Amino acid sequence: MKDFLFFTKGEKNGLCLLLALVGISLVISAQIQHFDSPNDEEKIQLEKEVALFKASLQEVEKRPQPFDGKGKEKEFIEKKENFIVQERGNEVHTREKRPSKPQATIQLEINSADTSDFKKLKGIGSAYSARIVKFREKLGGFYTVEQIKEVYGIRPELYESIRPQLHVDAQKIKVIDLNDPSFTYGFYHPYFPKKGVTSLIKEREKRGRLEKEEVKAILGMEEKDWEKLKQYIK
Repeated sequence: MKDFLFFTKGEKNGLCLLLALVGISLVISAQIQHFDSPNDEEKIQLEKEVALFKASLQEVEKRPQPFDGKGKEKEFIEKKENFIVQERGNEVHTREKRPSKPQATIQLEINSADTSDFKKLKGIGSAYSARIVKFREKLGGFYTVEQIKEVYGIRPELYESIRPQLHVDAQKIKVIDLNDPSFTYGFYHPYFPKKGVTSLIKEREKRGRLEKEEVKAILGMEEKDWEKLKQYIK
């Protein structure tokens, strides 16, 4: 209650002036009522005084009232802080409801993708994409996605991150005809053991023809290695 009844010196002066003007207005109004029939000149003068009085009242009302440094200023600050808190709350609420944009998923068929396609995968740059394509060409194509792990430099965590985006069409691999003249000395395949081509060619010359089922025994391969090579043998 004390804060509401407190007035600054300027406010007190303004209040006194307002009361004085109100008193003058009442006096003038009383005098006007006592005039029986004022002449035109007096009427004009009186109207001017009344107009000046009203103008002075309007000017006093338009003057900005300063903060008293106590209750009014405190109330203003509290309202401002509440507004800021409310706006921040609305902003957070809006962010929570804002739906996240779905990320585009790239799907690659690894026997037909080129280097530019592989570079679209996160973590695969120019070097990795070139190595993948080069290794595929040496193999004659991939028969399983897991062969990507055999590319030089592909770490397990990198492979696991791109694995869901890869698939393979094993029908696109190139098979090796061991009885074709193109299978001769100098032939290279990553899954053939050292001197394996030479051993097979010599056996073919002896027998006249090689069967796929004989290759594992001729080369003395372990089962895990043969499982990889047999995918490419006709």
